Amino acid sequence: MKSLSTFRLLTLFAVAFSLTGLSAFSSSTLHLPAVQLAHANAAPTEPWYPSGPSMDTLVTVIFADQASEFNNIQAKTIDLTDWPLPPTLTASLSGNPGFFVTSPISSHDFDEIEFHNGNNFWGCDFSFTNSACGIDVRQGIAHLIDKNTFVTTQADIAGVSIPLDVGIPPSDGLVSPNPCAWDALFPQSGPACVVGAAGGLAYHLAAATAGVGPSHPTFAWTPGLGTPDFCAAADHFIHANLATGKNPTTCVLTGISGAVSAHVVNMYTRIDDPPRYQGGLSIAEAQCALFTGTFSQGCAGFVSVTQGPITGFTGFTTSPTGVNQNWNEYTAGYGSVFPFDALYFQHHGQFVSGVPSIQPPNGPCSSLAVPSFSAGNYMYICDTVGDTFGQQLEFASCVSAPGDPTPGQVTPTFANCPGTTTPSSTSAGYRAEDRAGSRAYTIPWFSPKAQYGYLSNWQGVVNHQGNGIPTFYTWLSAYSPNPAQAGTIRQGFKETTRSLNPYIASTIWDFFMIGNVYDSINAINPLSNSQLLEWMTVNSLQLDNSALGYTPPAGTVSTFRFTLRNDMYWQDGRKVTSYDVKFSYRTLKDTGSFQGSGLAPMVDVTVLSLTQFDINLNAVGPFTKLTLTGPTIIPGRYWSGTCAGAAWDNDIAAGSVPNSCMTADNAKIQPGYDPLLNGLVIGSSAWVCQSSTGVRGVGCDSKADGTQNPDIGGSYTLARYGLGHAPGSSLTDSYFRSNGALALWAWSGNNGDFTHDFINFSVVARCVGQAVTGGSTGCGHWQQGIGGDVNGAATKVDVPQIGIVSRFVGVNWVQPF
Repeated sequence: MKSLSTFRLLTLFAVAFSLTGLSAFSSSTLHLPAVQLAHANAAPTEPWYPSGPSMDTLVTVIFADQASEFNNIQAKTIDLTDWPLPPTLTASLSGNPGFFVTSPISSHDFDEIEFHNGNNFWGCDFSFTNSACGIDVRQGIAHLIDKNTFVTTQADIAGVSIPLDVGIPPSDGLVSPNPCAWDALFPQSGPACVVGAAGGLAYHLAAATAGVGPSHPTFAWTPGLGTPDFCAAADHFIHANLATGKNPTTCVLTGISGAVSAHVVNMYTRIDDPPRYQGGLSIAEAQCALFTGTFSQGCAGFVSVTQGPITGFTGFTTSPTGVNQNWNEYTAGYGSVFPFDALYFQHHGQFVSGVPSIQPPNGPCSSLAVPSFSAGNYMYICDTVGDTFGQQLEFASCVSAPGDPTPGQVTPTFANCPGTTTPSSTSAGYRAEDRAGSRAYTIPWFSPKAQYGYLSNWQGVVNHQGNGIPTFYTWLSAYSPNPAQAGTIRQGFKETTRSLNPYIASTIWDFFMIGNVYDSINAINPLSNSQLLEWMTVNSLQLDNSALGYTPPAGTVSTFRFTLRNDMYWQDGRKVTSYDVKFSYRTLKDTGSFQGSGLAPMVDVTVLSLTQFDINLNAVGPFTKLTLTGPTIIPGRYWSGTCAGAAWDNDIAAGSVPNSCMTADNAKIQPGYDPLLNGLVIGSSAWVCQSSTGVRGVGCDSKADGTQNPDIGGSYTLARYGLGHAPGSSLTDSYFRSNGALALWAWSGNNGDFTHDFINFSVVARCVGQAVTGGSTGCGHWQQGIGGDVNGAATKVDVPQIGIVSRFVGVNWVQPF
């Protein structure tokens, strides 16, 4: 995915695309569009190009955690890191000429403690966030960590992170709610209790101290026995009927219910990220102290602790037939949370695995939820009030309106969009945040500012506005004239992947790999995340039903019409068509896939031709197009359950693929299905998965058995799509956005305006057969350069030159800018 389903800002910024020569094939007459990078501290300021790759090979090296990765970047065994540097290493590398350190970014990331709200905690059924005892338990746990102390004393994030009380990073622009009334047992007051309150205020009565003992917490951010927040947590547990009382001095629980030990709570704490690892341990030991009086990392009959990497967390695999109650608490991290409509996708009941036992009339989860192995809302948050706020947030007719909540208000005001009775996204978003915080769906924790390190012999490394350097854009643009490994980017991964299956993938490392092999319809500008580039498309527009020229599917209120570029080919040489888009979108939504959440308002895809299609929608909001165009496009011939292989090819040749083909092969959407082992890692994007013998779709990792998810110390190796061909020389076996293709586009003289481009085409057509010298007025350009030269010499304009200019009619490389 070029944009991971949650990715945008609210205000459009003006982008300046400068005309800059491309070094790979520069000349005095060749000028290409570029996007200027933001200034960095030590890293240079340079443009990025929406073309590439600039290197032949991408190797992603797998580590156990970021500490191992950081050791390797210092040893220069990798070129680029994928994780923010800790403060001490930032200082060290900044003074070393062998490294570049990027400028700080206010990242679109945050960490939080998550709960399985479809599970039972110590005898309290959370009832999908709807039980009173569940709210008390979660609020009690929220008192067990002092976020302010955490962000100033945890070594990896001290001084480069801020505490957070809501599940939206501050960089996303949504004002935070006043949290002082969230805790009914311990309401807060004072000058800090205002709209826009700083993080770390919610469920926090006093700075953490070691307490009265005799047992003391391991970590400075854990409130000790007898301290105000420890005692508040005890009161919440008592209010939840987990116990009848507490010790008057220590606040350790007394009269513990017999049901508690029948439902031991497990904390899954991530060992691959020190802040989350230590934070998870601290909460586990505080919970133990509540029940036993001893701060221990696990206590029989009450709390167990599982330590593991992201790939060991079982919660990402949901059941399509029931509710997997296989976890309780998890130290989670989110990336690319942008813009603030992420609240809708994280918390809405539509994105659980929908089974009858939890849907109306049997349960509170949305009737729109479908059974899924990889549901985005794996926390099973199903709050109908919160769902309403989320729906209003996502599909408002305006982002903001006069009267929205503003920082400094004690009591927020709210506003409807002009001329409507429905709230703005900002007003609805505030209410969604407030609802989530007051019921403690999760415990948002902190959001970092990030700086990344890489070797200083590299250029074209893109410091993404909210995600840093580990992005598709870096792997597209990065170039070194003297790499340690010839022609190769050596990218560190602090984790291995969980799955390369587009229907199962859920982690950022999954989508790092998938996004390099598969394309998305649109792509965001990494330096201004609200700006959307037409990536696979020539253009797009929004239409009312009356302008469609056909009767749309029932429920359609608006439609986006897209026209695909005509020069895109799968890595097996077959053409990308509108039917592949329809198949991808229908099946990703129908299977409830993690990346399919952004397709929620889609009614259907109506194919108009092999290169034009409509996405029919039942609702539209200010963020819809950005989320709608993010999922990866998958080749239907390989994934269809009813029309795979030759059947799909024959339908395409006939010009139409029936609706009956638009279902995914059930065997291939199972959690255990390995597309790498089965040779299906075939996309249309910049990088190719292929074996050492050149067989595509298989064999691109280091495991001897050919299965996905390399072990620690292993790697994936991808090849540039088009490797082996001269720049721009192959239409069907190279990336349609390769540097060679960009040079051909610039040579063609087309600019995306159809009138201009058709006139330009007619000029070229008149040059066919004209002599290279004499009598060829106006034809010289087309007889030389990358599109005209043959064996280094100018030639007459003929079919190849006509084909190049025809290929780019209507193409603006940076459409719509």
